[in-house]
Amino acid sequence: MPSLPVMLDIQGKRCVIVGGGQVALRRAQALIDAGAHVTVIAPEPDAKLALLAVELHSRPYRQGDLDGASLVVIASDDPQVNQSAARDAHKAGALVNRADDPPAGDFTVPAHAHHGLVTLAVHTGGVSAGAAAAIRRELSEALDHDWPRLIKAAGGFRSIIQKRYTNPDQRRSRLLQLTDAHAMAILKEKGEPALLDFFRGLVEPTPDAASPQPSPGPADMPG
Repeated sequence: MPSLPVMLDIQGKRCVIVGGGQVALRRAQALIDAGAHVTVIAPEPDAKLALLAVELHSRPYRQGDLDGASLVVIASDDPQVNQSAARDAHKAGALVNRADDPPAGDFTVPAHAHHGLVTLAVHTGGVSAGAAAAIRRELSEALDHDWPRLIKAAGGFRSIIQKRYTNPDQRRSRLLQLTDAHAMAILKEKGEPALLDFFRGLVEPTPDAASPQPSPGPADMPG
């Protein structure tokens, strides 16, 4: 049965990594990139971990280390420590990622790459991390470099449209126009200033809008 892909919002949350090897290093960087407050606990952590923005404890794991954690990564080379940490993590109500035994955890981390606001993620059901990484590279190389630019430019107008159009059909239509083929063509052929002008036109209510609102002033609209 396939797993459910999700995006976790862990910005500002306490995330703990038990273990200090290469897996811990990769997970720490990913968690930092997502805005988490990361703590790493390991008797002999990889030296590169000290260079990251983490709270590093160079000692064995002990009970109480996971108090207040929202997410726990278990990646030590000691099975007994891993079992103990997993048990404590679940008692603490934290989500658990187990590098030693992925099916025993709550979630796995797919091979992924960030391109601005666009995230590409690949999972092979645990069959091959190498294949997942290779597919991720292929997708990243094939991604049109204008997609991240278009998504970023559209972001500021999305909330305006949602607030100004109470009619669901009109709202959906204009939201789709923010990132459709026509919008992409404008960006490619005329550049970002022309794209922003197009977006400003989209947020102007039409005469048949269900609940017309005053036109947005300069302070309401992204530049």
